[in-house]
Amino acid sequence: MKNEDRKKWKVVAGVFLVLQAVFSIFLLAMVVKINMLPMEYTLFVAAVLVLLFSCAYLLLFARKKKGKKPTGAYVKRGLGTVLSAFVIIVCLMGTSVISKLDSTIGSISGNEVITETTAIYVLKDDPAQDVSDIADYTLGYTKSYDWENTQEAMKAINKSLDKEIATEEFDTVDDMIAALYAKDVGAILLNVAYEDVLAEDEDYSDFSDKVRRIFENEVEKEQVKKEVNDKIEEEPFVVYISGSDTRNKKLSTSRSDVNILAVVNPESKQILLLNTPRDYYVDISISSGSKDKLTHCGIYGIDCSMDTLGALYGVDVDYYAQINFTGFEKLIDELGGVEVYSEKSVTTREGGFSIKKGMNYMTGEVALAFVRDRYSFADGDNARGRHQMAVIEAIIEKATGSTAIISNYSGIMDSIEGMFATNISSQEISDLVKMQLKDGGTWNIKSYAVTGKGASKKTYSMPKKNAYVMIPDQDSVDFATELIEKVFDGETLSDEDVVMP
Repeated sequence: MKNEDRKKWKVVAGVFLVLQAVFSIFLLAMVVKINMLPMEYTLFVAAVLVLLFSCAYLLLFARKKKGKKPTGAYVKRGLGTVLSAFVIIVCLMGTSVISKLDSTIGSISGNEVITETTAIYVLKDDPAQDVSDIADYTLGYTKSYDWENTQEAMKAINKSLDKEIATEEFDTVDDMIAALYAKDVGAILLNVAYEDVLAEDEDYSDFSDKVRRIFENEVEKEQVKKEVNDKIEEEPFVVYISGSDTRNKKLSTSRSDVNILAVVNPESKQILLLNTPRDYYVDISISSGSKDKLTHCGIYGIDCSMDTLGALYGVDVDYYAQINFTGFEKLIDELGGVEVYSEKSVTTREGGFSIKKGMNYMTGEVALAFVRDRYSFADGDNARGRHQMAVIEAIIEKATGSTAIISNYSGIMDSIEGMFATNISSQEISDLVKMQLKDGGTWNIKSYAVTGKGASKKTYSMPKKNAYVMIPDQDSVDFATELIEKVFDGETLSDEDVVMP
Protein backbone atom coordinates (compact mmCIF):
# COMPACT_ATOMS: atom_id res chain seq x y z
CA MET A 1 0.00 0.00 0.00
CA LYS A 2 1.38 3.39 -0.92
CA ASN A 3 2.11 5.90 1.82
CA GLU A 4 -0.76 8.17 0.67
CA ASP A 5 -3.23 5.25 0.65
CA ARG A 6 -1.93 4.07 4.01
CA LYS A 7 -2.60 7.50 5.52
CA LYS A 8 -6.15 7.52 4.14
CA TRP A 9 -6.74 4.05 5.54
CA LYS A 10 -5.48 5.12 8.96
CA VAL A 11 -8.05 7.93 8.96
CA VAL A 12 -10.88 5.54 8.05
CA ALA A 13 -9.74 2.95 10.60
CA GLY A 14 -9.42 5.67 13.22
CA VAL A 15 -12.98 6.84 12.58
CA PHE A 16 -14.30 3.29 13.02
CA LEU A 17 -12.38 2.83 16.26
CA VAL A 18 -13.45 6.20 17.69
CA LEU A 19 -17.12 5.43 16.91
CA GLN A 20 -16.75 1.97 18.40
CA ALA A 21 -15.16 3.38 21.56
CA VAL A 22 -17.81 6.11 21.93
CA PHE A 23 -20.79 3.77 21.49
CA SER A 24 -19.20 1.11 23.70
CA ILE A 25 -18.69 3.63 26.50
CA PHE A 26 -22.24 4.94 26.03
CA LEU A 27 -23.69 1.44 26.21
CA LEU A 28 -21.70 0.65 29.35
CA ALA A 29 -22.83 3.94 30.92
CA MET A 30 -26.47 3.02 30.20
CA VAL A 31 -25.97 -0.41 31.76
CA VAL A 32 -24.56 1.22 34.89
CA LYS A 33 -27.28 3.89 34.95
CA ILE A 34 -30.21 1.47 34.80
CA ASN A 35 -28.55 -0.60 37.53
CA MET A 36 -30.29 -3.89 36.74
CA LEU A 37 -27.30 -6.16 36.19
CA PRO A 38 -25.33 -7.78 39.03
CA MET A 39 -21.80 -6.34 39.33
CA GLU A 40 -20.20 -9.45 37.83
CA TYR A 41 -22.48 -9.13 34.78
CA THR A 42 -21.56 -5.46 34.36
CA LEU A 43 -17.85 -6.24 34.61
CA PHE A 44 -18.30 -9.01 32.05
CA VAL A 45 -19.96 -6.59 29.60
CA ALA A 46 -17.11 -4.11 30.12
CA ALA A 47 -14.49 -6.83 29.55
CA VAL A 48 -16.17 -7.99 26.34
CA LEU A 49 -16.35 -4.45 25.00
CA VAL A 50 -12.65 -3.89 25.76
CA LEU A 51 -11.72 -7.20 24.13
CA LEU A 52 -13.72 -6.39 21.01
CA PHE A 53 -12.11 -2.97 20.79
CA SER A 54 -8.64 -4.53 21.09
CA CYS A 55 -9.42 -7.09 18.41
CA ALA A 56 -10.77 -4.44 16.06
CA TYR A 57 -7.68 -2.28 16.64
CA LEU A 58 -5.26 -5.11 15.87
CA LEU A 59 -7.17 -6.10 12.75
CA LEU A 60 -7.72 -2.58 11.41
CA PHE A 61 -4.07 -1.62 11.80
CA ALA A 62 -2.62 -4.92 10.64
CA ARG A 63 0.53 -4.35 8.56
CA LYS A 64 2.00 -6.33 5.74
CA LYS A 65 4.95 -8.42 6.80
CA LYS A 66 8.16 -7.89 4.90
CA GLY A 67 8.53 -10.15 1.94
CA LYS A 68 4.85 -11.18 2.08
CA LYS A 69 2.01 -10.27 -0.23
CA PRO A 70 -0.38 -7.63 1.16
CA THR A 71 -3.40 -9.98 0.78
CA GLY A 72 -3.27 -11.14 4.42
CA ALA A 73 -3.21 -7.59 5.71
CA TYR A 74 -6.16 -6.64 3.50
CA VAL A 75 -8.19 -9.59 4.83
CA LYS A 76 -7.45 -8.66 8.43
CA ARG A 77 -8.38 -5.02 7.80
CA GLY A 78 -11.61 -6.16 6.17
CA LEU A 79 -12.43 -8.35 9.15
CA GLY A 80 -11.58 -5.47 11.46
CA THR A 81 -13.96 -3.19 9.57
CA VAL A 82 -16.78 -5.76 9.77
CA LEU A 83 -16.12 -6.40 13.47
CA SER A 84 -16.04 -2.70 14.34
CA ALA A 85 -19.22 -2.00 12.37
CA PHE A 86 -20.92 -4.98 14.03
CA VAL A 87 -19.99 -3.76 17.53
CA ILE A 88 -21.25 -0.25 16.71
CA ILE A 89 -24.61 -1.65 15.52
CA VAL A 90 -24.94 -3.92 18.56
CA CYS A 91 -24.14 -1.00 20.88
CA LEU A 92 -26.75 1.16 19.18
CA MET A 93 -29.36 -1.58 19.47
CA GLY A 94 -28.43 -2.28 23.09
CA THR A 95 -28.62 1.39 23.99
CA SER A 96 -32.05 1.63 22.36
CA VAL A 97 -33.32 -1.39 24.31
CA ILE A 98 -31.99 -0.09 27.62
CA SER A 99 -33.42 3.38 26.97
CA LYS A 100 -36.80 1.82 26.27
CA LEU A 101 -36.62 -0.21 29.47
CA ASP A 102 -35.58 2.85 31.48
CA SER A 103 -38.42 4.90 30.01
CA THR A 104 -41.00 2.17 30.67
CA ILE A 105 -39.94 1.67 34.28
CA GLY A 106 -39.96 5.41 34.82
CA SER A 107 -43.50 5.67 33.46
CA ILE A 108 -44.97 2.89 35.62
CA SER A 109 -43.06 3.28 38.89
CA GLY A 110 -42.72 5.85 41.62
CA ASN A 111 -45.35 8.34 42.74
CA GLU A 112 -48.54 8.40 40.70
CA VAL A 113 -50.84 11.35 40.18
CA ILE A 114 -54.46 10.56 41.00
CA THR A 115 -57.17 12.54 39.24
CA GLU A 116 -60.23 13.46 41.33
CA THR A 117 -63.20 14.80 39.35
CA THR A 118 -66.16 16.53 41.00
CA ALA A 119 -69.07 17.45 38.73
CA ILE A 120 -72.24 19.54 38.72
CA TYR A 121 -75.22 17.34 37.83
CA VAL A 122 -78.56 18.60 36.57
CA LEU A 123 -81.56 16.62 35.35
CA LYS A 124 -81.34 15.62 31.71
CA ASP A 125 -84.24 17.87 30.64
CA ASP A 126 -82.89 20.89 32.52
CA PRO A 127 -82.07 23.80 30.15
CA ALA A 128 -78.73 24.57 31.84
CA GLN A 129 -75.73 23.87 29.60
CA ASP A 130 -72.82 25.26 31.60
CA VAL A 131 -72.01 26.72 35.00
CA SER A 132 -73.17 30.22 34.04
CA ASP A 133 -76.71 28.89 33.54
CA ILE A 134 -77.07 27.83 37.20
CA ALA A 135 -76.09 31.15 38.77
CA ASP A 136 -79.54 31.46 40.36
CA TYR A 137 -79.93 27.74 41.22
CA THR A 138 -79.61 26.20 44.65
CA LEU A 139 -76.71 23.76 44.59
CA GLY A 140 -76.98 20.62 46.71
CA TYR A 141 -73.95 19.10 48.43
CA THR A 142 -73.06 16.74 51.27
CA LYS A 143 -70.18 16.60 53.71
CA SER A 144 -70.64 12.86 54.18
CA TYR A 145 -68.58 12.00 51.13
CA ASP A 146 -65.53 13.64 49.52
CA TRP A 147 -65.99 16.95 51.34
CA GLU A 148 -62.46 18.15 50.54
CA ASN A 149 -62.91 17.94 46.77
CA THR A 150 -66.46 19.29 47.05
CA GLN A 151 -65.05 22.43 48.68
CA GLU A 152 -62.48 22.80 45.90
CA ALA A 153 -65.25 22.51 43.29
CA MET A 154 -67.36 25.13 45.10
CA LYS A 155 -64.45 27.57 45.03
CA ALA A 156 -64.03 26.99 41.28
CA ILE A 157 -67.78 27.50 40.70
CA ASN A 158 -67.93 30.73 42.69
CA LYS A 159 -64.84 32.03 40.91
CA SER A 160 -66.37 31.23 37.53
CA LEU A 161 -69.67 32.94 38.45
CA ASP A 162 -67.93 35.82 40.24
CA LYS A 163 -70.48 35.36 43.03
CA GLU A 164 -71.31 32.89 45.77
CA ILE A 165 -73.92 30.41 44.60
CA ALA A 166 -76.79 29.44 46.94
CA THR A 167 -76.27 26.02 48.48
CA GLU A 168 -78.14 23.44 50.56
CA GLU A 169 -76.46 20.75 52.64
CA PHE A 170 -77.77 17.18 52.82
CA ASP A 171 -76.90 14.45 55.30
CA THR A 172 -76.20 11.77 52.67
CA VAL A 173 -75.70 11.35 48.96
CA ASP A 174 -79.03 9.50 48.88
CA ASP A 175 -80.88 12.52 50.33
CA MET A 176 -79.13 14.87 47.91
CA ILE A 177 -80.07 12.86 44.81
CA ALA A 178 -83.66 12.47 46.02
CA ALA A 179 -83.85 16.27 46.30
CA LEU A 180 -82.55 16.66 42.73
CA TYR A 181 -85.09 14.17 41.39
CA ALA A 182 -87.85 16.03 43.27
CA LYS A 183 -86.50 19.35 41.88
CA ASP A 184 -86.03 20.71 45.41
CA VAL A 185 -82.58 21.78 44.22
CA GLY A 186 -81.61 22.65 40.69
CA ALA A 187 -78.19 20.98 40.70
CA ILE A 188 -75.91 18.88 42.90
CA LEU A 189 -72.17 18.44 43.38
CA LEU A 190 -70.79 14.89 43.41
CA ASN A 191 -67.53 13.08 42.71
CA VAL A 192 -68.01 11.21 39.42
CA ALA A 193 -66.57 8.03 40.98
CA TYR A 194 -69.77 7.74 43.02
CA GLU A 195 -71.73 6.95 39.86
CA ASP A 196 -70.38 3.40 40.15
CA VAL A 197 -71.89 3.06 43.62
CA LEU A 198 -75.24 4.41 42.45
CA ALA A 199 -75.29 1.93 39.57
CA GLU A 200 -75.58 -0.88 42.14
CA ASP A 201 -78.65 0.66 43.80
CA GLU A 202 -82.07 -0.28 42.39
CA ASP A 203 -83.48 3.20 42.99
CA TYR A 204 -80.56 4.97 41.30
CA SER A 205 -79.29 2.42 38.79
CA ASP A 206 -80.47 4.76 36.00
CA PHE A 207 -78.78 7.82 37.55
CA SER A 208 -76.45 8.29 34.57
CA ASP A 209 -79.45 8.26 32.21
CA LYS A 210 -81.46 10.80 34.21
CA VAL A 211 -78.78 13.45 34.67
CA ARG A 212 -76.17 15.43 32.77
CA ARG A 213 -72.81 16.85 33.81
CA ILE A 214 -72.48 20.54 32.98
CA PHE A 215 -69.26 21.29 34.85
CA GLU A 216 -66.27 19.25 36.01
CA ASN A 217 -63.54 20.31 38.41
CA GLU A 218 -60.43 18.12 38.24
CA VAL A 219 -57.91 18.02 41.07
CA GLU A 220 -54.66 16.09 40.70
CA LYS A 221 -53.15 14.62 43.84
CA GLU A 222 -49.90 12.78 44.19
CA GLN A 223 -50.23 9.25 45.52
CA VAL A 224 -47.71 9.24 48.36
CA LYS A 225 -45.13 6.50 47.94
CA LYS A 226 -43.70 4.31 50.66
CA GLU A 227 -40.05 4.74 51.60
CA VAL A 228 -37.70 2.80 49.34
CA ASN A 229 -37.01 -0.69 50.67
CA ASP A 230 -33.31 -1.32 50.18
CA LYS A 231 -33.81 -4.99 51.06
CA ILE A 232 -36.74 -5.75 48.77
CA GLU A 233 -34.75 -8.58 47.17
CA GLU A 234 -34.34 -10.22 50.58
CA GLU A 235 -37.40 -9.50 52.71
CA PRO A 236 -41.03 -10.56 52.10
CA PHE A 237 -43.47 -7.89 50.97
CA VAL A 238 -47.11 -7.55 49.91
CA VAL A 239 -48.44 -5.90 46.75
CA TYR A 240 -52.08 -4.90 46.34
CA ILE A 241 -53.16 -5.65 42.77
CA SER A 242 -56.08 -3.53 41.67
CA GLY A 243 -57.82 -3.93 38.34
CA SER A 244 -59.35 -1.58 35.83
CA ASP A 245 -61.15 -2.08 32.53
CA THR A 246 -60.08 1.25 31.03
CA ARG A 247 -57.10 2.21 28.89
CA ASN A 248 -56.48 5.31 31.02
CA LYS A 249 -52.84 5.41 32.11
CA LYS A 250 -53.71 7.68 35.03
CA LEU A 251 -54.88 6.43 38.38
CA SER A 252 -58.34 7.69 39.24
CA THR A 253 -60.77 7.06 42.04
CA SER A 254 -63.11 4.24 41.06
CA ARG A 255 -64.47 1.00 42.43
CA SER A 256 -61.85 -1.69 42.96
CA ASP A 257 -63.36 -4.64 41.11
CA VAL A 258 -60.12 -6.64 41.31
CA ASN A 259 -58.66 -7.09 44.79
CA ILE A 260 -55.68 -9.42 44.86
CA LEU A 261 -52.83 -9.43 47.33
CA ALA A 262 -49.54 -10.78 45.99
CA VAL A 263 -47.52 -12.01 48.98
CA VAL A 264 -43.91 -12.29 47.81
CA ASN A 265 -40.89 -13.89 49.46
CA PRO A 266 -37.82 -13.22 47.26
CA GLU A 267 -35.58 -15.56 49.26
CA SER A 268 -37.79 -18.64 48.89
CA LYS A 269 -39.13 -17.48 45.49
CA GLN A 270 -42.67 -18.04 46.73
CA ILE A 271 -45.64 -15.97 45.58
CA LEU A 272 -49.11 -16.34 47.08
CA LEU A 273 -51.94 -14.70 45.12
CA LEU A 274 -54.83 -14.05 47.50
CA ASN A 275 -58.19 -12.99 46.07
CA THR A 276 -60.84 -11.19 48.10
CA PRO A 277 -64.33 -10.88 46.50
CA ARG A 278 -65.37 -7.37 45.53
CA ASP A 279 -68.57 -7.54 47.64
CA TYR A 280 -66.82 -8.63 50.85
CA TYR A 281 -68.50 -6.86 53.79
CA VAL A 282 -65.59 -5.39 55.75
CA ASP A 283 -64.61 -2.57 58.10
CA ILE A 284 -63.15 -0.03 55.71
CA SER A 285 -60.25 2.05 56.95
CA ILE A 286 -61.88 5.50 56.71
CA SER A 287 -65.26 4.69 58.27
CA SER A 288 -64.41 4.44 61.98
CA GLY A 289 -65.93 0.99 62.25
CA SER A 290 -68.72 1.15 59.65
CA LYS A 291 -68.83 -1.69 57.17
CA ASP A 292 -68.96 -1.45 53.40
CA LYS A 293 -68.30 -3.48 50.30
CA LEU A 294 -64.61 -3.89 49.59
CA THR A 295 -65.14 -2.61 46.05
CA HIS A 296 -66.33 0.76 47.42
CA CYS A 297 -62.93 1.36 49.03
CA GLY A 298 -61.66 2.32 45.60
CA ILE A 299 -63.75 5.48 45.46
CA TYR A 300 -62.03 6.69 48.63
CA GLY A 301 -58.56 6.15 47.19
CA ILE A 302 -56.18 3.25 46.66
CA ASP A 303 -54.80 3.68 50.20
CA CYS A 304 -58.25 2.84 51.57
CA SER A 305 -58.23 -0.48 49.70
CA MET A 306 -54.67 -1.27 50.82
CA ASP A 307 -55.31 -0.42 54.47
CA THR A 308 -58.64 -2.27 54.55
CA LEU A 309 -57.17 -5.47 53.16
CA GLY A 310 -54.15 -5.13 55.42
CA ALA A 311 -56.43 -4.92 58.46
CA LEU A 312 -58.50 -7.89 57.27
CA TYR A 313 -55.47 -10.18 57.08
CA GLY A 314 -53.27 -8.56 59.71
CA VAL A 315 -50.45 -7.64 57.33
CA ASP A 316 -48.81 -4.43 56.09
CA VAL A 317 -49.57 -3.81 52.42
CA ASP A 318 -46.66 -1.68 51.25
CA TYR A 319 -47.15 -1.53 47.51
CA TYR A 320 -49.85 -1.34 44.88
CA ALA A 321 -49.91 -2.35 41.25
CA GLN A 322 -52.85 -1.10 39.23
CA ILE A 323 -53.33 -3.41 36.30
CA ASN A 324 -55.40 -2.55 33.30
CA PHE A 325 -57.00 -5.89 32.46
CA THR A 326 -57.94 -4.64 29.01
CA GLY A 327 -54.22 -4.12 28.46
CA PHE A 328 -53.67 -7.81 29.23
CA GLU A 329 -54.84 -8.61 25.73
CA LYS A 330 -51.89 -6.91 24.06
CA LEU A 331 -49.34 -8.10 26.63
CA ILE A 332 -50.42 -11.74 26.30
CA ASP A 333 -50.28 -11.56 22.51
CA GLU A 334 -46.80 -10.03 22.66
CA LEU A 335 -45.73 -12.94 24.91
CA GLY A 336 -47.06 -15.38 22.31
CA GLY A 337 -50.07 -16.50 24.36
CA VAL A 338 -50.25 -18.19 27.75
CA GLU A 339 -51.31 -21.51 29.26
CA VAL A 340 -54.16 -21.03 31.74
CA TYR A 341 -55.97 -23.57 33.92
CA SER A 342 -59.79 -23.68 34.05
CA GLU A 343 -61.63 -25.71 36.68
CA LYS A 344 -64.49 -26.50 34.27
CA SER A 345 -65.43 -26.48 30.60
CA VAL A 346 -67.30 -23.36 29.60
CA THR A 347 -68.15 -21.12 26.66
CA THR A 348 -67.43 -17.50 27.50
CA ARG A 349 -70.29 -15.05 27.20
CA GLU A 350 -67.98 -12.50 25.66
CA GLY A 351 -66.68 -13.79 22.33
CA GLY A 352 -68.17 -17.29 22.68
CA PHE A 353 -64.76 -18.93 23.20
CA SER A 354 -64.73 -22.60 24.19
CA ILE A 355 -62.66 -23.26 27.31
CA LYS A 356 -62.03 -26.87 28.31
CA LYS A 357 -61.45 -28.16 31.80
CA GLY A 358 -57.72 -28.19 32.50
CA MET A 359 -54.94 -26.27 30.76
CA ASN A 360 -55.86 -24.04 27.81
CA TYR A 361 -53.67 -22.09 25.41
CA MET A 362 -55.12 -18.57 25.32
CA THR A 363 -54.50 -15.55 23.16
CA GLY A 364 -55.01 -12.13 24.69
CA GLU A 365 -58.60 -11.91 23.46
CA VAL A 366 -59.54 -15.30 24.89
CA ALA A 367 -57.81 -14.62 28.22
CA LEU A 368 -59.60 -11.30 28.59
CA ALA A 369 -62.97 -12.94 27.97
CA PHE A 370 -62.05 -15.63 30.50
CA VAL A 371 -61.17 -13.19 33.31
CA ARG A 372 -64.30 -11.12 32.70
CA ASP A 373 -66.75 -14.03 32.70
CA ARG A 374 -68.55 -14.55 36.01
CA TYR A 375 -72.08 -15.51 34.94
CA SER A 376 -71.03 -18.93 33.61
CA PHE A 377 -69.93 -20.01 37.08
CA ALA A 378 -72.05 -20.74 40.14
CA ASP A 379 -69.87 -18.61 42.43
CA GLY A 380 -69.71 -15.63 40.07
CA ASP A 381 -67.21 -13.06 41.34
CA ASN A 382 -65.25 -15.68 43.24
CA ALA A 383 -64.70 -17.57 39.99
CA ARG A 384 -63.70 -14.37 38.22
CA GLY A 385 -61.13 -13.69 40.93
CA ARG A 386 -59.66 -17.19 40.52
CA HIS A 387 -59.45 -16.68 36.75
CA GLN A 388 -57.69 -13.35 37.18
CA MET A 389 -55.14 -14.98 39.47
CA ALA A 390 -54.70 -17.85 37.01
CA VAL A 391 -53.95 -15.44 34.16
CA ILE A 392 -51.56 -13.38 36.33
CA GLU A 393 -49.76 -16.61 37.25
CA ALA A 394 -49.56 -17.65 33.60
CA ILE A 395 -48.09 -14.28 32.59
CA ILE A 396 -45.44 -14.43 35.33
CA GLU A 397 -44.47 -17.97 34.34
CA LYS A 398 -44.29 -17.09 30.62
CA ALA A 399 -42.31 -13.90 31.23
CA THR A 400 -39.76 -15.49 33.58
CA GLY A 401 -39.54 -18.98 32.13
CA SER A 402 -39.18 -18.43 28.38
CA THR A 403 -37.29 -16.37 25.80
CA ALA A 404 -40.46 -14.56 24.72
CA ILE A 405 -39.57 -11.43 26.67
CA ILE A 406 -36.22 -11.26 24.83
CA SER A 407 -37.50 -12.05 21.35
CA ASN A 408 -40.31 -9.46 21.48
CA TYR A 409 -38.89 -7.01 23.97
CA SER A 410 -40.12 -3.78 22.36
CA GLY A 411 -43.73 -4.90 22.00
CA ILE A 412 -43.84 -6.19 25.57
CA MET A 413 -42.47 -2.91 26.92
CA ASP A 414 -45.10 -0.96 24.95
CA SER A 415 -47.92 -3.10 26.34
CA ILE A 416 -46.70 -2.82 29.94
CA GLU A 417 -46.49 0.95 29.69
CA GLY A 418 -50.17 1.11 28.79
CA MET A 419 -51.56 -1.28 31.37
CA PHE A 420 -49.55 -1.03 34.55
CA ALA A 421 -48.83 1.51 37.26
CA THR A 422 -47.10 0.91 40.58
CA ASN A 423 -45.57 2.72 43.52
CA ILE A 424 -42.66 0.28 43.58
CA SER A 425 -39.69 2.52 42.85
CA SER A 426 -37.36 2.06 39.89
CA GLN A 427 -34.56 1.26 42.36
CA GLU A 428 -36.65 -1.49 43.95
CA ILE A 429 -37.53 -2.91 40.53
CA SER A 430 -33.82 -2.86 39.64
CA ASP A 431 -32.96 -4.73 42.83
CA LEU A 432 -35.53 -7.43 42.07
CA VAL A 433 -34.30 -7.83 38.48
CA LYS A 434 -30.68 -8.10 39.66
CA MET A 435 -31.72 -10.71 42.18
CA GLN A 436 -33.50 -12.78 39.51
CA LEU A 437 -30.56 -12.55 37.10
CA LYS A 438 -28.09 -13.51 39.78
CA ASP A 439 -30.04 -16.31 41.45
CA GLY A 440 -32.05 -17.59 38.49
CA GLY A 441 -34.62 -20.24 39.15
CA THR A 442 -38.39 -20.27 38.79
CA TRP A 443 -40.98 -18.90 41.17
CA ASN A 444 -43.46 -21.09 42.99
CA ILE A 445 -46.86 -19.43 42.54
CA LYS A 446 -49.95 -20.55 44.42
CA SER A 447 -53.43 -19.03 44.64
CA TYR A 448 -56.14 -18.92 47.26
CA ALA A 449 -59.51 -17.14 47.46
CA VAL A 450 -61.49 -16.41 50.62
CA THR A 451 -65.21 -17.13 50.58
CA GLY A 452 -68.46 -15.95 52.16
CA LYS A 453 -72.25 -15.91 51.95
CA GLY A 454 -74.50 -13.39 50.24
CA ALA A 455 -76.67 -11.05 52.31
CA SER A 456 -78.45 -7.71 52.15
CA LYS A 457 -76.96 -5.00 54.37
CA LYS A 458 -76.63 -1.24 54.68
CA THR A 459 -73.20 0.09 53.71
CA TYR A 460 -71.06 3.06 54.65
CA SER A 461 -71.39 4.42 51.11
CA MET A 462 -75.20 4.02 50.98
CA PRO A 463 -76.25 4.09 54.65
CA LYS A 464 -80.02 4.33 54.08
CA LYS A 465 -80.45 1.41 51.70
CA ASN A 466 -79.70 -2.27 51.75
CA ALA A 467 -77.27 -3.60 49.15
CA TYR A 468 -76.00 -7.03 48.21
CA VAL A 469 -72.87 -7.90 50.17
CA MET A 470 -70.84 -11.02 50.97
CA ILE A 471 -70.46 -11.84 54.64
CA PRO A 472 -66.89 -13.15 55.10
CA ASP A 473 -66.35 -16.77 56.05
CA GLN A 474 -64.02 -16.21 58.99
CA ASP A 475 -62.48 -19.67 58.71
CA SER A 476 -61.34 -18.91 55.17
CA VAL A 477 -59.97 -15.52 56.26
CA ASP A 478 -58.05 -17.17 59.12
CA PHE A 479 -56.70 -19.79 56.74
CA ALA A 480 -55.55 -17.06 54.33
CA THR A 481 -53.77 -15.34 57.22
CA GLU A 482 -51.97 -18.59 58.01
CA LEU A 483 -50.86 -18.90 54.39
CA ILE A 484 -49.45 -15.36 54.47
CA GLU A 485 -47.49 -16.21 57.60
CA LYS A 486 -46.09 -19.34 55.95
CA VAL A 487 -44.85 -17.30 52.98
CA PHE A 488 -43.27 -14.75 55.32
CA ASP A 489 -41.60 -17.59 57.24
CA GLY A 490 -39.96 -18.85 54.04
CA GLU A 491 -42.07 -21.98 53.52
CA THR A 492 -42.67 -23.32 50.03
CA LEU A 493 -46.38 -23.93 49.44
CA SER A 494 -47.73 -27.03 47.72
CA ASP A 495 -51.10 -27.48 46.03
CA GLU A 496 -52.33 -29.27 49.16
CA ASP A 497 -51.24 -26.36 51.35
CA VAL A 498 -53.65 -23.94 49.67
CA VAL A 499 -56.71 -26.16 50.16
CA MET A 500 -58.52 -25.34 53.40
CA PRO A 501 -59.11 -28.50 55.47
